[in-house]
Amino acid sequence: MDNQFWVQISSGSGPEECCLAVKYLTEKLTRLPNFTFNVIELAATKYQNYKSVWLRATGDATDFKNYWQGSIQFIFRSPYRAHHQRKNWFVDVKVYAMPTQISWSPKEVQVKTARSSGAGGQHVNKVETAVSMTHIPTGITVQASEERSQFLNKKLAFARLNIAISAQNQKQQNAVQKQKWMQHKQLQLGNPVQVFKK
Repeated sequence: MDNQFWVQISSGSGPEECCLAVKYLTEKLTRLPNFTFNVIELAATKYQNYKSVWLRATGDATDFKNYWQGSIQFIFRSPYRAHHQRKNWFVDVKVYAMPTQISWSPKEVQVKTARSSGAGGQHVNKVETAVSMTHIPTGITVQASEERSQFLNKKLAFARLNIAISAQNQKQQNAVQKQKWMQHKQLQLGNPVQVFKK
């Protein structure tokens, strides 16, 4: 894998405590030696925790993936529910390489560029860095505007489109395959790749 990649940390459908664990893990990763991380997308909760985070990372992607991809367990008492007995909270980490191979043809994709909105000063106003991609056969559309260059936004949009198309393909599997997948996810909760106590 390349030395630049993306990391998604997600609380899934977990409660606020899992969102707090996402925040803890994000802070922990930013202190790792030999890696640099930049937050490019963040979904915050009312407690200012993170439901999900997208990070752009630089470093040895294979090494990071070997140690961090999968289920991460945090052990702590809930700061929001004083008498809650549960102490184990799980988050999911996925690593996405900047795609060089995709499972669909780029010829099937309509690409549009636009000026990014939000912070960024004159650069945002003058340069069309935001990218929108539509996969014509499925109608799936994704956008990327977090990066400052159109080149990186295109790579990020391709990665998101790959994820979205894969997710749609997953939904089309039959009930037996879906049940197997659910069982696998449940097993992952009991087999974390990392465990931390707060």
